[in-house]
Amino acid sequence: MRLKRLVLFLFLWFSFSAYGFELIMIQTVSESKRTFITRNGKRQGFQNGLTGTFTSDDVSVLARVVHATGEFTQWELINKDALLPFEKGAIVTYYPATEYLWALAPEYERRKYIKSEIPKNRTSLIFKGALTKGLSESVSGAVSATPDRGGYLGEIYYEKGLYGGLAFDVGLRYEQEVANYEGFSYSTIRRLAIIDLVYYFDAMREYLSGGRFYLSGGLGYGISATTTTSLSQSGIVALLPVFKGGLTLPFNETWEFMMDSAFESLNSREEQESGTVQTTTQTNFKIGLGLKRYFE
Repeated sequence: MRLKRLVLFLFLWFSFSAYGFELIMIQTVSESKRTFITRNGKRQGFQNGLTGTFTSDDVSVLARVVHATGEFTQWELINKDALLPFEKGAIVTYYPATEYLWALAPEYERRKYIKSEIPKNRTSLIFKGALTKGLSESVSGAVSATPDRGGYLGEIYYEKGLYGGLAFDVGLRYEQEVANYEGFSYSTIRRLAIIDLVYYFDAMREYLSGGRFYLSGGLGYGISATTTTSLSQSGIVALLPVFKGGLTLPFNETWEFMMDSAFESLNSREEQESGTVQTTTQTNFKIGLGLKRYFE
């Protein structure tokens, strides 16, 4: 009697498993890789709001039904930061009860889920150029004045993701600036090392074709040299602080276009040929464009 009950139990369990796990073909994938369509629809029990797991050999994602017809179903990934790893025509395994998937093969399925659903902390190189405009200036030992001051700069950064939208970058800047006073002008060259803390906002990503707004704050340190027709002076310069806001727009999975604007405060301490030390404090506004290249 017990043997019959055991056989019946195993039969029902395997029948349930065979019904639960189903091979499904991915019919269409959207350009954003956030939604996709499968052939089965309401006739097979798919209703709006239903969730399920889609699994291939090495990856697994969770999706929710956003629209179902009699023969087709449109799905959307539940994780807003994830992209669909399957291509059109791929054959994947579908399972409707996501809470059972890990219970059947805990470690294996958990690794696949984490790989798919948690965004990777990627590294990248950023190449930027910018135009600067002086806003205010104060020079020790001189009458306060606001010259017509501006210039250009080039920057290169290494960026590393930390957690979620948080990242940090370190980089180098070369900057040349010209200030025009009434009757004379001078040129300043700066070379700085800079570190920033960056936060990327994902809220508007769907409306920006995968683009993201970001804010950052940072500081820098380096050397500066100022020359005029009659004298030259050089010394150290500190960038503290710099605040940036910008937008990234992806070309593909590897390259992104960047544009931003920034307010920054510079404090330089330069020694003249006579030995006199001159301290200059100034604020600048800059607008920059750049490219970002991912490596992971």
